[in-house]
This record gives sequence, structure tokens and C-alpha cells, in this order.
Amino acid sequence: MVRNRWRTGLERVLKIAHRGGAGLWPENTMEAFERAIAAGADGIELDVHLSADGVLAVHHDESLKPAIARGPDGEWLTRPTPLLKDLSFEDMQRYDIGRLRPGAGYSSRYPDQTAFDGARIPALRDVYELVKTKAGSSFRLYVELKTALLDLSQSADPAALAEAAVALTRAHGLSKQVTFVSFDWRALARAKEIAPEIENAFTTLPFYQIDPEDPSAARDEPGSTDEKLRAASASGAPWANGYDWRDQQGADFAPRMLKAIAAGPADGWFAWHGDVTEASVAVCREAGLSVSCWTVDDETEMRRLIALGVDAILTDRPDRLSKALAS
Repeated sequence: MVRNRWRTGLERVLKIAHRGGAGLWPENTMEAFERAIAAGADGIELDVHLSADGVLAVHHDESLKPAIARGPDGEWLTRPTPLLKDLSFEDMQRYDIGRLRPGAGYSSRYPDQTAFDGARIPALRDVYELVKTKAGSSFRLYVELKTALLDLSQSADPAALAEAAVALTRAHGLSKQVTFVSFDWRALARAKEIAPEIENAFTTLPFYQIDPEDPSAARDEPGSTDEKLRAASASGAPWANGYDWRDQQGADFAPRMLKAIAAGPADGWFAWHGDVTEASVAVCREAGLSVSCWTVDDETEMRRLIALGVDAILTDRPDRLSKALAS
């Protein structure tokens, strides 16, 4: 496999606006993507689900997110909210996602976000058209194929999602600009099987969260998501698609996980930034894997990762990353 073709000759760290730059503009909206392009981002990251009528819709959660979504009556949604897979794309347009819900814990993470009332859930096809119209041919799109890892009944089938994303990407002539990323390696494997020309990066949860031997395991609450994720990792997570860290050799969890990624049809590693170290980068370089990391908003951490020579940093604050790259 030829890996990292998009990195050839590139000697700088790419600045990727996470969800379009959620620290500055409403996440996963056309308003955010337009401004990220205008501000000079090297790319954007976004999340996609399949609607009930087969449209690739851009939204993070598998259901409408109460921290950002208001109904036609202007009232904030409360859980349980509708699953995206059960809504038509037209149904989704009834909801305003242009501002953060006052007082929500999630909202406190983004005190500098500018609201754009009236923003709606976009279709990936419209984001693609925006990029073709407003951005250059080197602009990157990190397209995250979203599934509900612990309960696939809550989201689209991984293969169906991958097939739809491949078809749309090819139809828009963006195969050389897109990187598919996902925690669900089944989706990435299917995309690579039918579209080997489209880059991918295998996404990993924080290693402390899925390492059965990590000391934090003692703090997992019975029945919690953390406990379920760790148990799945220990027994062979179905979303790993058989690329199992338990089959690999290494001094600890990190090199074994990275070797599992390298054993699959991976072009890169899409890492939680805290797992990116000199040692983990070295393993990836030896295996021919690119290294991208999420989600970094602290300038000190940005500079650490820049010094390690990562390929791309995803951030909610592209303005801060610009400063770190210039320093």
C-alpha cells in the first residue's frame, strides 16, 4: 500500500478546523466552514450520518444535540432527541443549531463562539460544493464516518455509510482532498476496499480509556460507557474489524494498538492528542502512517505537538494554532 501521498513534499503542520472551528463559530455549520476557509485553515473536519432518506448529513451526535438544537417553536430540545437515521434531511431543517444553549456544560467550553441564529444542519454535498468554490485544491476535508459504537441500532450501518461517502466524494471529484476518519474501523475498511485512492486515518479513543491495564479502570462506574468501552477492547471490539491490539507485540498498550492499525488498510493514525509522544510518532513513521491529532485548543500543547512533527492538528481554535505555528 502506498501511504501518505498527500503529505509528499509538505513540511509544515496542517491547521484543521475541528467541526469548522467550534470555539469560534457554531459547530458543523456552513457558517463555520465558510469562515474557516476565509481565515486560512488548511482544512476542516466534520461528522457525517445517513438520514432516513439517504442524505449524508453533517452533525456530531447520532441524535439531535440538545446543547445546540432548538425546535421550530424556538425551544431548546431535551433528551431523548430524535435519531438522525430516523429523520429525513428535510425534517432536520426544522431545527436551528446556530447558537449554544445558555448554561449547558458543553456551552461553557466555547465562551468565544459567535452565534449565527438560523444555521441549519448541512448536507455533505453542500460542504463539498463550498470547498470546490471557495478553497484551493490543496484544502483538506477530514470526513468522520460516525456510528454508535456500543449500539449500532442507533446509527447507520458502517458499510452503508462508507459506501455513500465514497460515492459522494467521487461524484464531486474530491477523492484527493478527503481523508476518511472514524472510530469504527469497519467503515474505513469498507471505504478503502471500494476506493483505495481515498486516504484514511484510523481514529483511536484515548488509550487510558480502552487499555484494560490502565489504572483508571478502577474508577470506571459499573454499567458506564467507560466500562463498556474498556470491556469491549479487552475482548475484541467489533468496531476494530479484526485489527486487534491483543494480536500484536509491544512493551505496553500504545505500540500494540499502533501495530494493529498498521496491520489494517490504514494510511494514518488519528489520535487523541495526549497519546501522541515521541515514541508513538516513531512507531507510526516506521510503519508509514501519518499522524493527525484531535482536539487541541491549548497553545502549549500545540507547540509540543508541532515539535514532535505531527502531520495535522485539529483544533476548535484555529486562531490559536496560527499563533503557535508562527512562534
